[in-house]
Amino acid sequence: MGFFSKSNKSSSENTGTTIIAEGTHMKGGIDTQGSVYIDGKFEGVISSESSINIGTTGEFIGEIKSKSITVNGIVDGIINSDDIVILEEGKIIGKICYQSLSIEPNGVFEGEGKMRNSTLVSKYDQLNITQ
Repeated sequence: MGFFSKSNKSSSENTGTTIIAEGTHMKGGIDTQGSVYIDGKFEGVISSESSINIGTTGEFIGEIKSKSITVNGIVDGIINSDDIVILEEGKIIGKICYQSLSIEPNGVFEGEGKMRNSTLVSKYDQLNITQ
């Protein structure tokens, strides 16, 4: 039960949103069951049982683990998320691991991507190409 709440819900049932506002620069780590919204700059590690949103003025450098992430700003680092959405102003640079990936027109992903539980196997390395 919260200090100002008349509810009998336990604190583990009360999950809120962590907001890093535009003009804010933070370094460190966040471990939450709630969601995270970044419009400022964050450097470090974020683990969320819910969603992470990087707004148009948001910048993240580091490692993210989440249920879902929507990027409309910049992410530079490693993302491990069930669902990754890159909106038209979004940019991801680095490594991603996902179950579903969506990139809108003008959205950018530059790096290495791996779909979880994928059965696809590349045969490119088996080619013997000489020029």
